Amino acid sequence: MTVRAAVLDVGSNSVRLLLLERMTADGAVGERVGTVTGLRRGALPDGSVCADALARLDACLADYAERIVVAGSPPVVAVGTAAVREAPNRGAIEDVFRRQMGSALTIVTGEQEATLAFAGARMALPPDAGPCRVIDIGGASTEVVEGDASGPRSLVSLPLGVVRDLDKSIDEAHDTALRLVAAATSGFASEGPVVGLAGTVTQAAALCAGFYDPERIHRMRLSRSDIEVALDTASALDVPARRRMPGMHPDRADVIVNGMAILLGAMSALDVNEIIVSERDLLDGIAADPRLVPVARTA
Repeated sequence: MTVRAAVLDVGSNSVRLLLLERMTADGAVGERVGTVTGLRRGALPDGSVCADALARLDACLADYAERIVVAGSPPVVAVGTAAVREAPNRGAIEDVFRRQMGSALTIVTGEQEATLAFAGARMALPPDAGPCRVIDIGGASTEVVEGDASGPRSLVSLPLGVVRDLDKSIDEAHDTALRLVAAATSGFASEGPVVGLAGTVTQAAALCAGFYDPERIHRMRLSRSDIEVALDTASALDVPARRRMPGMHPDRADVIVNGMAILLGAMSALDVNEIIVSERDLLDGIAADPRLVPVARTA
């Protein structure tokens, strides 16, 4: 199968690559690769990305560039999210990207990020599904969206994330999420299911299941009590022991506790006891947008 585009999401905690072959109603088809680069880790007080993070990004992109060449050198479409758009030295990030990829990095606004995430998350629901809400917890921002098959009706992008709030206690991370999400979504409609996406949600699902398999995690229903049990278990362990938990991605062991605390706080703010886990996310939303990837066609 021909790779039509290389789609990248340069996030605050991880960088992900989709070698897009085609779009279907269930999402993008193609090889996916993810690397935890911790772009926002060690950020300076003004949000500038540190030299070590730039070096990690450079190494990751060098690997991805080789993969893209092997795939036939398709067009590269890439977006940068919160850590990039907030960094006073984002020009240095763009320079690293351009040098490795030979193309520009598109820095999206919080609203654009929320819209793309919503488009991807909707693919976890039947095409004729009614209204829903979406929670996307990232490294430096959290997007909450409500809408239906026609698109978002209300959306917010909040300064809340697993790396941004890493130094907070579990209670502080939970209460910050509860406060910010509750205030920002007070006017949202409360219709339909809530879909959760991105690393925190899929990692929480993997801990609850005891394994990580994208196809089995996708569309899994995750209750508040499931997440609370996983949080209690993980928080009782130090990071090395946490890395050995069944289903744990080693590079997420240090952020997942606060990530689950943020997730629970957001669920409390939205007054929901269950979320649907989606493996379709921002990458799928980018791939499905003909303005970003004109070569993709729904099959």
